[in-house]
Amino acid sequence: MSDATVPWLDRLAHDLRGPLSPLQTASYLLQRDDLDPARRQELLLLLERQSRRMARMLDELEDWARAGQDRLLGAREPCEPVLLLDYALVGAGLAGTPVDDDGTIAVVDGDPRRLTQLLRTLLEFSIARGGPPALRLRSTAERVAIEVVLPGPAPNADALPALLEDRQTEPFDEGLGLRLLLARRIALAHGGDLVAAIAGDHLVLRCELPLAVGVEP
Repeated sequence: MSDATVPWLDRLAHDLRGPLSPLQTASYLLQRDDLDPARRQELLLLLERQSRRMARMLDELEDWARAGQDRLLGAREPCEPVLLLDYALVGAGLAGTPVDDDGTIAVVDGDPRRLTQLLRTLLEFSIARGGPPALRLRSTAERVAIEVVLPGPAPNADALPALLEDRQTEPFDEGLGLRLLLARRIALAHGGDLVAAIAGDHLVLRCELPLAVGVEP
């Protein structure tokens, strides 16, 4: 084990204790016979919420391990990015959000589950920063680009490289701070990329993917 790995593991253990402590406390209190029904229901909801949070953390950690072993993607198939974006919007609770689409029926060769995961991560990051994003979908002869324009003021330009390259110390979703990094890994595994830029006063996350070769929409 390298010296550089130790601080990361220490931080990981700290983060995983976040949901574990309330889980232990709630489990202990629920054993009391004199617990009133309202308090019992409150503790049961806490158990469910923190269990889901820990499950998300473990999924995140497993995905990160898979990414490091080049095993992140599953079976690939022809996918339409506009449909994947619809699935991601529904999953993020943003169904009906308008998409500025150029009307081109683009098809990529990809893992639909992972690509939807990528897009949902960007949408949920936007929600955490203040609300739904503005969405644009554009195609060229070789690539399709999905732009997520986040609300609120853009960060300092000096902070952009770290956004998609470094683990977040204050995760936007109470997770391990790896989801944006995983989103970029998914794009790279498909031969594309995920980049951050500033347009006007807004932060823009742009995912580019190569179009499938020889596949009719």
